[in-house]
Amino acid sequence: MANQLDQMKAFTAVVETGGFTKATRRTGTSRAAVSRHILDLEERLGARLLNRTTRQMSLTDVGGNFYERCRRILDEIDVAERSVSDSSSGPQGTLRVVAPINFGLNDLGDGVVEFLREFPLIRLDLSLNDQLVDPMEGGFDIAIRLLQSEPRIPKTLGIHRLFQSTRMLCASPGYLDRHGEPTTPDDLARHQCLSYSYVEDPGIWRLSRNGHDYAVPVSSRVTTSAGRVIAAAAEQGLGIAYGPEAFFREQLAGGTVRQVMSGYDLPRASIYSLFARSRYVPAKIDAFNGFMERFFDGKIF
Repeated sequence: MANQLDQMKAFTAVVETGGFTKATRRTGTSRAAVSRHILDLEERLGARLLNRTTRQMSLTDVGGNFYERCRRILDEIDVAERSVSDSSSGPQGTLRVVAPINFGLNDLGDGVVEFLREFPLIRLDLSLNDQLVDPMEGGFDIAIRLLQSEPRIPKTLGIHRLFQSTRMLCASPGYLDRHGEPTTPDDLARHQCLSYSYVEDPGIWRLSRNGHDYAVPVSSRVTTSAGRVIAAAAEQGLGIAYGPEAFFREQLAGGTVRQVMSGYDLPRASIYSLFARSRYVPAKIDAFNGFMERFFDGKIF
């Protein structure tokens, strides 16, 4: 029975990650072991489950039906094991999280310290990466993402919104003295700009006011996702900066930059927690999502 479960786990991992190599991260085994499990499974069933070529892999009709049944069986086993473990001692175990670099270095850091104090049986493995990581493919329990709108995600993933982030435009008093202060979206076209790359198009700044939307092409002297770089460049008078309000918190408080065009709204973004979808969300994931939503409630980002 154990070998059958290993084969089913290897098979579902290959299907859900899209390949044998990526499945090794999920199963914690070698590529050779994953391949062996699939071959043994097909031999035992007497049917081909996967169509394989050098460039791609796809399910056969039989394989598709078998995958759905495997997924339900493995989910039931997962539910049974987690319900016993969670009810006996509460949230515990290693929680593997991947988050955007700026968010991880700044605001998330304070949150995870408080989280670990509240849940002493949880161990945290935190990775920082600005790439869009699928938690299931990367071997993570949770992937934190900053997204412009309600995201379209695979049906294999669950989602939980942690909070919304506000954005702003700002510049140093010295820069504004030399180049003038913009008062309309069209004014931005004649300024040096410092663009945040974690948006759909960093070369287009989007603003709105009184029901009117504006899309302004800008000349970006700096384009980066690094909040400290954007804030430092703005502070040194290199241009008008666009980014999350949290990037400029210290500079705004110290008066080395000030907000411009405050009468216009910039698109908000939301921070989401993505995790493997299951009928029973593990207690450690549920605890993290609920705690972080409470922790960030009311804070300005």
